[in-house]
Amino acid sequence: MCCRYYYEDFEIELRELMKAEMVVKLSELPSLETARRDIFPSQSAVVIHGTGRGNGVKDSVVGVSEMVWGFSNPVRKGLIINARAETAREKITFTDSIARRRCVIPASGFYEWDSHKAKFRFTPKGGGLLLLAGFYREEQGIPRYTILTTEANGSMIKVHDRMPVMIGRDEIRPWIEDDERLPDFLSREQVPLTCEQESGQISFLFDA
Repeated sequence: MCCRYYYEDFEIELRELMKAEMVVKLSELPSLETARRDIFPSQSAVVIHGTGRGNGVKDSVVGVSEMVWGFSNPVRKGLIINARAETAREKITFTDSIARRRCVIPASGFYEWDSHKAKFRFTPKGGGLLLLAGFYREEQGIPRYTILTTEANGSMIKVHDRMPVMIGRDEIRPWIEDDERLPDFLSREQVPLTCEQESGQISFLFDA
């Protein structure tokens, strides 16, 4: 599960990533709110996404904009903020979105709580951005996204049994465009993360 993540002043790093990947011209990047803050469901956040798949073609442009976290739930109150990688392609709520509108959600890290309600922060080994796999759709003209999750690896299993599906820095366009690689993205082992207890008093790494 992934129910909260955060930014830590990463606009410069995000712009450098876009430049390195030649995803979009720097002059075309919008002004984005990337100051230090926690991101909660129902809030707007930065999303990297394609623009051309609605017409059944590969994306010629990959852009960056803000979307709302969470699909509306037709069955009960609340939002659908996560989708299981193992079953997302089979569920009618997600089928079209994961096939046509995949996206990447950049973050500095995310939080998870264990069975004792202790809070932990997960970040990339060596620092830098986390790139989370997701997909999006429009609801009443508002773009909304959800984050894919999978079984936890060794770096997270002692805290929670689910974790986000992560994308490598050189995999932004393949994740968004390459349908043939989709099964591999959804089923592969996730990279190990650094785990720190949020009190700031304990810092340790679980090996995957």
